[in-house]
Amino acid sequence: MTKVIKTSLLVMALMTPTLSYGQSSTTNSIYIEQVGDASNITLTQSGQGNEIGNRTTDTPMTLQGDNQTVTVTMDGNSNKINGDIKQSDGSQTTVSLTGDSNDVKFDVGNSGDTGGSTSTLTVAGSSNQIEFNQGKVSSATNLTQTFTLTGDLNTITQNVETNDVENTFVVAGDSNIINTKQNGQAGKNIDMTLTGNQNNVTVNQTSTLNVDSIKLNSTSTGSTITINQCNAGAC
Repeated sequence: MTKVIKTSLLVMALMTPTLSYGQSSTTNSIYIEQVGDASNITLTQSGQGNEIGNRTTDTPMTLQGDNQTVTVTMDGNSNKINGDIKQSDGSQTTVSLTGDSNDVKFDVGNSGDTGGSTSTLTVAGSSNQIEFNQGKVSSATNLTQTFTLTGDLNTITQNVETNDVENTFVVAGDSNIINTKQNGQAGKNIDMTLTGNQNNVTVNQTSTLNVDSIKLNSTSTGSTITINQCNAGAC
C-alpha cells in the first residue's frame, strides 16, 4: 500500500531578511506572507500538483517591501504559482518551472507603487500558462522582465501599465500564443525572438508620447502576428 503525503505550509513573516523552504513529493502547498525590506526568499518544490499561494483561495503568496530578492523553482507537472508583490522598489523576482501544464499568475504593484523591479521567468515544458501584470492598480516605473519558454502550446498573457519598461521574450516551440499589452506614457520596449511553428502574437503599445520600440525576430511558420503602436485609447 502506497501512502501519499500531503503537506501544507503556512509562513507569515515580518521584517525577516532570509527565508528558504523546499518541498518534495506530491500535492504540497506553500502559503507565504512576507513584509520587510531587503528580504531574501527562496522557494523550491518538486513533484506533481504543487502550489505556491492560493489553494483555492485562502490566498497569499504576498510580498511587500523594498529591495526583495525572490527565487522560485518548481520541477514537476500541474504546479501553480499565485503571487503578488504589493508594494516594492528594487525587487528582483526569478521563477523557474520545468514540467508540463504549469500555471503562473503574478502581479507586481497591485496595492502600492513599485519601481525598478526585475522579473525573470523561465519555463520548459508543454501547455504552460503565464499571466503577468504590473502597474494595473498602482503606479509602476522602470520594469525589466525576461520570459524564456521552451516547449509546445505555451501561452503568455501580459498587461503592463508602466513607464520605462524593457521586455525580452525568447520562445522556442510550437503553437505558442503571446498576448502583450502595455499602457504607459513613455519608454515601452519589446524585444521578441520566436523559433517554432504556429505562434500567435498580439502586441499593443497604446501611447506614443515618447519613443517606444518593438523588435521582433521570427523564424516560425504559420504564425498570426498583429502589432499596434498607437496613441492612448486608439488600440
